[in-house]
Amino acid sequence: MLVAIRAATVVPHSAAEPIEDGAVLVEGSTIVAVGPWRDVAAGAAADDVVDLGAATLLPGMIDCHVHLALDPAAEGTTTASALTAAQTALLMEANAGKLLDAGVTTACDLGAPGTLATTVRDRIARGEVEGPRMLVANAPITVHGGHAHAMGGEATGVDEVRAMVRLRASEGADLVKVMTTGGFMTAGTHPWEARYSVEELAAVVETAHELGLRVTTHALGVEGIERAVAAGVDTIEHCGWVTRDGTRFDERIARAIVAGGISVSPTMNSACLPQDYFCPWDERDHVVDNLRAMHRAGIRIVAGTDAGIGLVAFERYADGLAVLADAGMAPREILAAATSLAAQVCRVSDRTGRLAPGLDADLLAVDGDPTLDHRALARPVFVMARGRRHALRPIPGLGDRAAQARRIQQTLRAGADRRP
Repeated sequence: MLVAIRAATVVPHSAAEPIEDGAVLVEGSTIVAVGPWRDVAAGAAADDVVDLGAATLLPGMIDCHVHLALDPAAEGTTTASALTAAQTALLMEANAGKLLDAGVTTACDLGAPGTLATTVRDRIARGEVEGPRMLVANAPITVHGGHAHAMGGEATGVDEVRAMVRLRASEGADLVKVMTTGGFMTAGTHPWEARYSVEELAAVVETAHELGLRVTTHALGVEGIERAVAAGVDTIEHCGWVTRDGTRFDERIARAIVAGGISVSPTMNSACLPQDYFCPWDERDHVVDNLRAMHRAGIRIVAGTDAGIGLVAFERYADGLAVLADAGMAPREILAAATSLAAQVCRVSDRTGRLAPGLDADLLAVDGDPTLDHRALARPVFVMARGRRHALRPIPGLGDRAAQARRIQQTLRAGADRRP
């Protein structure tokens, strides 16, 4: 079945010139044509025409960091869960659908108990559950008792971490995640402290690369970031420059990140907005300044939200893009961070991130022009994931969250033993 999607403007790529009165022709799950409506309509008789009117049609967005197994409504401050495996799977499936409401058609799940993430990924791929394309890491590799150890990926020493990487490959994981530092959501692990040696991290990278897997790492503290860079990881999550009592951007390490071709997913999200700011890393001005410094240093920045943690809803993906704008990223750069660049970093640019014949039909239409104003990306009006149309639900507002935000920030800082 041929479906033609017509819009006043089509933006095939983050750097492409807009096509006025454009269209995308889809057959099954695949794009077969992109261009002006007169050319697409003349080339094939579509069985169905979807006319989106004044909207802008562009590639579906990518969230490079989510946790489907967590419930943001629960206002959680830990990665541990009291849910059964069956209950967690249902939660994950529900959260996957919420990502589509935001226009996210690809997402990386970077931490879930056991092998639930691969199971949910495969159910989505088979069409049994509605959701975006999922790239999953299953349980992150962490030191014994380390950050997110409750998910089941504990390993210490070169031999153990190599074995854990091989286990992830045997489970069918798409990538490997390793916890280079402690984290705020696991009390007592100290986010500013490096938990793995360079030798252990290098063993993770070497083994994963031998198996064709990308390595990303949770790295909040400055020392951990430096070790991860020395070990040659592919991507750094957070990269928060966290210290014992604040943050400290290190230009020397930033240059090494650029030289190593390492990308950063800074996980900006609803917690980082000016309204009821509650990111526990540091004061907002410092966090945004650090992000601005990374951008100026030439670090490749991609969009990831850490969705699932307390009050960071899956549908509110665009909140993180607003923070990227606050740090000085231009609308085209933000669009790239959410689409084409993210697809390259996640190694799926042969399938998504652009609108081109032969790629998967991952489409998003928004109200407005995202090449001029990033806020248009917060207004989806049409979503298609691999040729399947999604019935959009309203994106919830932030609401009155001041008290909850304060409680979460205080709890996380206390668990990390931060000085007042």
